[in-house]
Amino acid sequence: MNIVIATLHVRRSAQAVPLAAACLAAALPEDRQRSTCLIDFFPEHSLDEMTTQILAQDPDLVACPTYVWNRAQVVALTQALHQAKPDVQLVAGGPEASGDHLKLAGEAPWLIIARGEGEASFPRLVETLDSQESLETLPGLTWVKGGEIQTTPEQPAPQHWATLPSPWLTRRLDPVAREGVLWEISRGCTFSCDYCFDARGQEGVHELDWPRLEAELDLFVAAGVSQIWVLDSTFNFPPTRGLALIKLLLAKAPHIHFHIEAKAEFLDRDMAHLLGELPCSVQFGLQSSNPEALKAVHRSFDLGHFVHQIQLLNAESVVYGFDLIYGLPNDNYQSFRASLDMAIQLAPNHVHMFPLAILPGTRLAEQQERHGLQAQTEPPYEIIESASWSAEDLTKSHLLAATTDLFYNSGRAVAFFPALLQLLEETPSAFLEHFSAWVVATKQLDLCQPEATSASASQIYQLQQEYLSWRLSESGRQHLVAALQDLLNYHYHYAETLLNTPVLPLEAQLPAGEELWQTRWHTAPQIRLVTFTYEIVDLMDMEDFDLETFAELFRPVGSVGMFLRRNDEVYCESLTEDFHNLMGSCDGSLTPQQIFEGTLPRPAAEELVSFAVAEGLLQRRP
Repeated sequence: MNIVIATLHVRRSAQAVPLAAACLAAALPEDRQRSTCLIDFFPEHSLDEMTTQILAQDPDLVACPTYVWNRAQVVALTQALHQAKPDVQLVAGGPEASGDHLKLAGEAPWLIIARGEGEASFPRLVETLDSQESLETLPGLTWVKGGEIQTTPEQPAPQHWATLPSPWLTRRLDPVAREGVLWEISRGCTFSCDYCFDARGQEGVHELDWPRLEAELDLFVAAGVSQIWVLDSTFNFPPTRGLALIKLLLAKAPHIHFHIEAKAEFLDRDMAHLLGELPCSVQFGLQSSNPEALKAVHRSFDLGHFVHQIQLLNAESVVYGFDLIYGLPNDNYQSFRASLDMAIQLAPNHVHMFPLAILPGTRLAEQQERHGLQAQTEPPYEIIESASWSAEDLTKSHLLAATTDLFYNSGRAVAFFPALLQLLEETPSAFLEHFSAWVVATKQLDLCQPEATSASASQIYQLQQEYLSWRLSESGRQHLVAALQDLLNYHYHYAETLLNTPVLPLEAQLPAGEELWQTRWHTAPQIRLVTFTYEIVDLMDMEDFDLETFAELFRPVGSVGMFLRRNDEVYCESLTEDFHNLMGSCDGSLTPQQIFEGTLPRPAAEELVSFAVAEGLLQRRP
């Protein structure tokens, strides 16, 4: 039997890893695995392209993991495959198949919809189909027969969670060919929030085998993986396991960047310290700071405790971010703004905001009438309005979310945002609403369109400069524009340098004499030479006081800052006139002799050149 497992990803990214498909394939017997093909598709693939590529494998069975983001496309693909090859056996699985199987059954000519954990049911389903035995003996299946929907009882959870076959160790997935990997270390969730499907259909959290995790991590290290997304609803629960996992990552992969989901409630000083040692970013599902809204969806929140725990991370310089949901029951636009204000005041690296989705199969979907919820009946199932949310307020929230993503997240504003709020005497939400209104009025971008989120860092930087210069001019504080522009300039180039490759010291023997003096050197391409109105050294100390004080204390004497990265650190040095002359002139057309002729004695000039070459700042022509 030829099997194709096709995954339709939400977008091309380092996270577009067909993990579910690979888990299904890894659960099959070895002889079945040899006749199983995994295919990845992306939004740019047309229906004809997907159909042709699948049918080129001459499949007997095609299975598609089905999610909120790809349900419509999977349904259309299934219809096209059935029309092109009526005898192909079509199977749907995944969250949508488990949560909404009765409705999904009528949308396409599936042979079977498989509910629950795929590793438990898929191998038995394949064997049953191949032997043409009755499907009615298998649990967790839904199908249509004679126009009637048939179901079998829910399947029991796998009995041996810890020993499920690894899609990585079985080489169904190859980490070498990927920008990053998805790493499943457990499945399920202890915290049964009403809007979430993670904890439905299974009891508690099921941990995967520790030797397997160690072996997978060894594989990722050997493959040179640079970043790993850890798929665990709460990485640090229970806290003892969270600590053990962090120690494992530090011991085996201290150079890999990890993306982690955690709960602040289970942080302590020791865990915060270890996270500070690990290259990582930690995401917290805050959702709201409104206790009544959280209570309505079975979540708890202690503001004082939350702030204290986040301060532990701040003290260790851990990168972290928050998720916020607008549209929750018992919440409203004003309290959502308050949640955003509280979140940004804790200086997260990023804030992700998204609308409440009423997912099929969740407790909230069963309680829509209780909360007066109206939502889309098709993916993405977003809220339309409710007892506490008007359609207008949801639209305003969507705009606020898009604005925050543009200015704060993509605009890398975390480092300078407090200075802006202090200067303008505004709350974060008021500032962002004002920026949004300016963008709309000046027709710079349509914040509700996808192109706004795909704006480049340089485009957003220019937008920030224009807006803030306008704000200061409108309020009669033109004297602060230059200092504010320097502040933006510094943080923009700092962030861009951090994303670039490091500048490495010279490993070969340092040239001297005429070889040093007569070579046409090039400034290392990673280096940024940036002109400032004020002295950059003073600017770097500006966090100790506000812009008004800075403008009073310092004169705009001008400076040039040189930005470069060493290892994982960014350095910015204020250049002397002679060193700036050297670094700015080395484009491969002039020798040091020509650059310094008549301006600097040769011994002093050679000392500068020798230092720059030794540090990797100047390089020979490639």
